[in-house]
Amino acid sequence: MNANRFTASDFGRTVREDYARRGVMESSVIHASAGNSLATRSLGHPYFEDLAIGEQRSAQIACLFLDLSKFTGRTFWDGAYETARLANAVSTGFIAAVSWFGGFPLGLRGDGLFAGFGPGTTTVDVLAALGASAIALQGVQNEVNPWLEREGMAPIQARAGADFGEVTFVRSGSEQSSEVNQIGFAANFAAKCEKEAASWEVVIGEAMAAHVRDHGLLTHHANSPKYYTRNNETKSYRFYDYAWRRGLSVVTSAGDQIAGTPTTNIRIG
Repeated sequence: MNANRFTASDFGRTVREDYARRGVMESSVIHASAGNSLATRSLGHPYFEDLAIGEQRSAQIACLFLDLSKFTGRTFWDGAYETARLANAVSTGFIAAVSWFGGFPLGLRGDGLFAGFGPGTTTVDVLAALGASAIALQGVQNEVNPWLEREGMAPIQARAGADFGEVTFVRSGSEQSSEVNQIGFAANFAAKCEKEAASWEVVIGEAMAAHVRDHGLLTHHANSPKYYTRNNETKSYRFYDYAWRRGLSVVTSAGDQIAGTPTTNIRIG
C-alpha cells in the first residue's frame, strides 16, 4: 500500500485482511463480532464527543451513507456468522475510505456506514464525501467481488447517498448509558438518497449538488423532486445521480492531497 494514496486495491486489501483476521478470532464470540479495526477506535465526531446529556450543537457537514444493497437476502442463503463476518469486513473498508478522505465514521447503520465530513471548507467536505463513496464502490466492485468469486462466495453490491447541510448533534440517554445522535434534514435526505440509489449508484441531494463543480457529472434523478407539504404550502427538493466513475480522477487526486487529514483542518480561501 502506498502511504500517500488509498485506492480501490487498498480497499480490497483492507476487506480481505479484516475478513481473515475475524476468522482467526473465531474462538472469541465478542472479539469476532467487534473486530480489531473497530475495537481500536470509537465511531463519532471529536467536535461533539464532549456533549453532556441533552446538550446539542449544530454544524454544516457533508453527510454520507454507504450501504451494501440487497444484502439482507444473503442471510437466507448463507449462515449468520459468515454473513456478519463479511458485512463487518466491508464496513472496515468503508471506514478506511471515509477516514482517508478526512471524514468521520459516525455510526454503523443496517448493512452500511453513516459518515460526516466537516465542518470545514464546504467544497472540500463535499468533494471528500464523493471521493470516499467512489473509492468504496470501486473497491467493492473491482476488488472485493473478484476475490469473493475466487473463494466461491456470491458477490455483493454497494450504493451510496449523500447531501450537505446543517446537522444537530445531541447526546441522548442517561448518565449510565448514552450516545451522540445526528438530527437534521441533510442527514435524513442523505439516507433517502441512499435508498433511491440502485446498486453501484451514488445519489446526492440538491444542496450537495450545488457544490459539485463539474455539473456534467450530475443527472436529474428519475424520481426527483421530493415534495414536502405543510400548512397548505408545498416545496420541492431535487436529487441527482452522480457519475462517480467519470469523476474518479478528480476525487483520487483530492484523496492524495487530503491523505487522512480531517477536512475540519483544511481551509481554502
